[in-house]
Amino acid sequence: MKEKECRFSKRLNAYIDGELKKGEFQKVREHMKSCHLCQTELRELTNLNRFLSSYKEEEVPEYINQRIMAAIESTTIHPQRAWFTRRVVSFSIAASVIISFAAGVFISNQAFTQNNDSDLQFGQETLFSMYYEGE
Repeated sequence: MKEKECRFSKRLNAYIDGELKKGEFQKVREHMKSCHLCQTELRELTNLNRFLSSYKEEEVPEYINQRIMAAIESTTIHPQRAWFTRRVVSFSIAASVIISFAAGVFISNQAFTQNNDSDLQFGQETLFSMYYEGE
């Protein structure tokens, strides 16, 4: 379980960076003398700042940028081809929906019209009634 957060903890980054006004800086400094939560968080923030300051940003060589851009340009789809692809996909989805709907209607009609003398009767015991209604 996480310990309770101190109300001064939100100002610790500004305290480290020297962004607080003089009076507020003094309040945080006095508070730090007695608050172990803020002392711990201050140590963690200081270590994090030290780590981040040692991070060195390196330049990516220009030839890598050129290779990436060339790969992107070679994979772009011609606008007419993209239009055709979108149309084919749209029509395929629409056809699938229509065929699925028609097949469902046909199958349900076949199931309910040919089997008039079904064994299914109203009030028949079902799995639901056996397990949930205590029959």
